[in-house]
Amino acid sequence: MSKSRLEAFSDGVIAIIITIMVFDLKLTELPVQFSRQEVWQAFSELLPKFGAYTMSFVVLGILWLNHHRMFDQLKHSTTGLVWFNHHLLFWMSLIPLPTAFLEKHPLLPEAGLFYGIIMGMNAFAFTLLRWYGAVRAKIMPNEAFFHRSNIISTSLYFAGAGLAMVNIWLAYLIFIGIPLWYFLPDRIEARQAKLQDLSKRIHKK
Repeated sequence: MSKSRLEAFSDGVIAIIITIMVFDLKLTELPVQFSRQEVWQAFSELLPKFGAYTMSFVVLGILWLNHHRMFDQLKHSTTGLVWFNHHLLFWMSLIPLPTAFLEKHPLLPEAGLFYGIIMGMNAFAFTLLRWYGAVRAKIMPNEAFFHRSNIISTSLYFAGAGLAMVNIWLAYLIFIGIPLWYFLPDRIEARQAKLQDLSKRIHKK
């Protein structure tokens, strides 16, 4: 199987997952004769759902971007890569389930536990996929920084799942902080590029 076909299949699965999550975003049905207060009440009930959806959407976006970046670096596909990729897609396909549960029960510890476990398994599956490509099959560069980031996010998601049973707000802090962590590599690379450019200009002078 060509890597382009495998990537196209993965893109389709991710698009379907996002579509499924959108279906849960529904406003409470208003009565025939409704007041402005009931309208705002309906909006307020939508906020937890929108928050959970946004959190999962950002995670899916990061997974897709990292998946795309990884496939750009792959020399070719292998049978092992196909199954490690399917393993990742399996856990990604489960994301709408804890997201919907969290939307309906945002302060329930068990909802945070469930969300953290599924997201942790997604991070773990991506770590395995990257490990296979870089270390086992040696069909892509072994970037230690990104591999460490995957391991850290996996550990933090499982830690957040446990913390949800103690304090749900601490779990949310971790669940929101992990996506923010993935914006740091771009900033680090940008700073390194600027420093290299500055160094070249100094040497030219």
